[in-house]
This record gives sequence, C-alpha cells and structure tokens, in this order.
Amino acid sequence: MPDQGGIQLLPESRRKIDIKTPGENRWLYAGATALVLVAIITAGLSFYRDGLEDKLAQLDSDLVTLEGKRDKKVENNLLTLDKQLSLTTKLLNDHIFWTKALRKIEALTNPQVQYVTFIGGVDDGRFEMKALTFNYTVLAKQIAAYVSDDSIKDIDLNDVHVRTDGKLEFSLRLIFDKNKFIREEQ
Repeated sequence: MPDQGGIQLLPESRRKIDIKTPGENRWLYAGATALVLVAIITAGLSFYRDGLEDKLAQLDSDLVTLEGKRDKKVENNLLTLDKQLSLTTKLLNDHIFWTKALRKIEALTNPQVQYVTFIGGVDDGRFEMKALTFNYTVLAKQIAAYVSDDSIKDIDLNDVHVRTDGKLEFSLRLIFDKNKFIREEQ
C-alpha cells in the first residue's frame, strides 16, 4: 500500500542519511601519510647505513692489506735519513764560504799589492796577511779599500818596513763580521 490517495505513509526503501562534517578524516589521513613517510625515510637511512658500513669494511680491509705491505725496515731507514738530512742542512746553512771571502779580498786588493802570507781564522773572525807594495800611497789606498767595506770591522797595521829591494813590507790584520763576510746570503 504504498500509495493511497496520493499519500505514501511508508517509504519503499530505506535510506541512510549521511551528515558529513568537513575535516572529519583529515587527521587520520595526515597520520597515515606521516607514518608512510617515516617508514620510507627509515628504510632509506637503513639502506644508506648498510652502504656506509660496507664501504667502511672495505676500507678497513684495504688498510689491513696496505699495513701488511709496509716495510718497517725501509721506513726506519727513511726516518734516519730524514734526521741526517736535517742535520746536514743545518751544517750547510751554517757553513762558511771561503770562496766568497777570498773573492771579496781579491776585489778589495790593489793590483800593486802582493801577498806573501795569508792566514784566515773564522773562530776569531780575522785575516792576517804579510804583503809587499811599492810605496806608502799604495799602502794607504789599500787600507782605505778595506775600511770602505762594511763587513770589515777593524784594521790593524803592524810592522811596516822597507826591504833592501825598495819595496815596503807590511803586516795587516783584518777583523771581519762573519755573517756579512763569509756566510752565503740566504
């Protein structure tokens, strides 16, 4: 009797009335998405950690292999050589260069002066020489040449006398600064 006189009292089918509230399942979806993201990140980091551990194990085995190939005797010899070279370098750096000193004396020497004896001592920083010249003017020029060089600290003229052949014989002592006169400039 669904329809009598245009009025229907009972519905032919039952319907469920749904009332949707906006945002009702939003937290559920967000939580599920976050859970999936955390699972993916955890799996990625675990995979990355496993790769790093494998690489570390490979490097460790390479290091053990390399350690086995080392020759400790050669390494000790190289260390000894390094120490010896550092000592030799220090010795060479403190070495005096007589060629430089003699070159300087030669450049300062007047051509009319002839050396008879020539003695040099580094410890006390001196040159002692006995020389011959023709006259006092040449001797004065020679002393002036030595005085003009800043590496010579002091000059001591001793025992000037005339020889039988007419030449002047004189003894001269030069006190020099070792660092300026003999050492090689760095």
